[in-house]
Amino acid sequence: MAGPPVKFHNSQLARQQRKVAYLLLAPAVIILLALAIYPLIYAGALSFRVDPLYNPKVARFIGWRNFTDLFEDSRFWASIRLTLYWAFVVVAIQMVLGFLLAILLDSKLRGSGLLRSLIIIPVFISPIAMGLNWRFIFEPVTGLANWILSNGLGVEKYSWLSHVDTALTTLMLVDCWQWIPFVALILLAGMQSISPEIVEAARLDRVRGIKYYFKIVLPLIRPVIMVVILIRLVDEIRMFDLNYIMTEGGPGSSTLLASTYDYTIFKHGHLGLMAAYGFLILILINGVVGIFLNTLYRSEKAARQEDMN
Repeated sequence: MAGPPVKFHNSQLARQQRKVAYLLLAPAVIILLALAIYPLIYAGALSFRVDPLYNPKVARFIGWRNFTDLFEDSRFWASIRLTLYWAFVVVAIQMVLGFLLAILLDSKLRGSGLLRSLIIIPVFISPIAMGLNWRFIFEPVTGLANWILSNGLGVEKYSWLSHVDTALTTLMLVDCWQWIPFVALILLAGMQSISPEIVEAARLDRVRGIKYYFKIVLPLIRPVIMVVILIRLVDEIRMFDLNYIMTEGGPGSSTLLASTYDYTIFKHGHLGLMAAYGFLILILINGVVGIFLNTLYRSEKAARQEDMN
């Protein structure tokens, strides 16, 4: 006789718990809808319209014309190629130098704790403030870089950000200066999470120095490396603030990355074209992430099969 009431009580309690869970989740869902889903849907609808910012009366539906106009624009393809080149080159430099810096920090040198605190400072600097400071440093007349080169090495002053040959390289230098410490500290955390038993076994087998990091550490922190590469690739593909502050995509189109080109479309008031370009950048990012995750999955699967064998 006591069975049914207990069952009814449990089901009622479960319904109440679900209601409480839904109520607790509701604010997060509402914020997500307001800040992410709705703007995405609105931008999607806008990409199929001509909607001039400075003359909204002529706004109308035009179908796929914004996308076809972009595909026929040589600057669009140039910006996409440059963005992919930028992302892969910069991330490769950051990973290599970040790994070497992580090795240095892991070597228990005197003052390494202070060094860790100091090198993370660039990560916390606002990209706008950093861009303004570096633009002043590379200023052709009174900039610090030219002052050091002219007074210290006798080299003539040079317009680093105004020449096609050096503008992109200078931007890469600044971006790497900011994000190499971030990569190094994440890789360092992965290194220090390795089991002490493995470290001791490597020491007993006399696997030391650079050989230890490349033979033992590198394979063990491969998942960490993959995650860092993914984070940095996404950030570099959507790079805007540093690019716009330092060069605005110039000289010419030599540093015109995708997000900066999208902003130039917005400045001319072509909202529909801007939304279409934004969606293409989104597709590009998702494509790169999908390929990367598939590669990561395949490599991890192959590694597990190798360990089993």
